[in-house]
Amino acid sequence: MERRHLNIVLDDDLATHVDRRVQGDGAFRSADDYVGELIRRDMEDDADAAQFLDELLSETLMDGDQAFLAVSAAEVLRRNAK
Repeated sequence: MERRHLNIVLDDDLATHVDRRVQGDGAFRSADDYVGELIRRDMEDDADAAQFLDELLSETLMDGDQAFLAVSAAEVLRRNAK
């Protein structure tokens, strides 16, 4: 896998937190490892959300056209104004 460099600037609070995670509890070998893990978790969260929505919508779509109601734009606006 090709690696890319990413330069970021952190305020003091964020930098201190990263330092604690890397040096303090030793959970990560470096700031690079910590940031990489955060990005991986974010990607997993995105995939989990997409899977949840896919499953939710798949069930609804399998119900067929009778599961849907035809409404006008005016009706949607009226309902959302409540």
